[in-house]
Amino acid sequence: MNLSSRQLCALLVALVIGSSPAHARYVVLGHVDLSFYEVNAAVVQFVLERLGYNVAMKKGTHSQIYPELGAGEVDLFVAAWLPHTHAKYWEEHKSDLARITRLYGDARLFWAVPDYVPASDVAAVADLSRPEVAARMDKTIRGPGADSGLMIGSARVVEEYRLDSAGYRLAPGKPADWIAWFNANLEAGKWFVTPLWQPQYLNQVAKLRVLEEPRQLLGKTDSAYLVAHKDIKQKLDKHALGALQRMELSVQWVTELDHMVNVDKMSPRDAARLWIGAHPNTVSYWLEPEED
Repeated sequence: MNLSSRQLCALLVALVIGSSPAHARYVVLGHVDLSFYEVNAAVVQFVLERLGYNVAMKKGTHSQIYPELGAGEVDLFVAAWLPHTHAKYWEEHKSDLARITRLYGDARLFWAVPDYVPASDVAAVADLSRPEVAARMDKTIRGPGADSGLMIGSARVVEEYRLDSAGYRLAPGKPADWIAWFNANLEAGKWFVTPLWQPQYLNQVAKLRVLEEPRQLLGKTDSAYLVAHKDIKQKLDKHALGALQRMELSVQWVTELDHMVNVDKMSPRDAARLWIGAHPNTVSYWLEPEED
């Protein structure tokens, strides 16, 4: 029997999750509609499927997913950046939520410029308003959705440093639009500043310099948590909950996964499957049975 590459991929995925019972239990797993969140969620999805759960994936903006999580329409969420970036949403819904595990630390937001922009000209956010710098910079600062922690913080940066007076403006939008803008400016060698974060694949493919911002308007270092609706124990058994509590990734691993999706053009599902296959000991540790 000859199989196409698509059929072969589907068969491999079926083998990975083939141990799941026919009538598996049901969980809704939510994530923000950005690739690094989605691929992280795909790893969690595989773990839950290996434990016998059917997993429905649901994505949306920050302001869409958090209320659904608080209302119990989403059971699990990947990932809450705390204590800073998602503080607004966490405070609104924390009475209905529970932290399951810290997926990775050293999560951070920042503004960056390409390293071909001389550090002698632009080393800090405050330098952007200098007339000789502003004259060369692309004044449009593109980034993800306006309700993201990054763009909420970036609006504060623009206001506090009075960058609007120098002609700068924020332009939140779809990921594809601001990434296309980023790539086009980089290829043309233009001077521009971009709001960014880690883990994010652009940090791996482009040479960037993080700008100093002593007021810390984008917050300090965060940790990224797998969080759940407070009634999660009604959905997950002890073994599944224990497996999720043992899960731990890293900024490096999530960046690699994001790179697979955006540069290698893999689906989040296939990237997660490949990553799981390359880290069998880690996944086995997560899945080991609970001791009585």
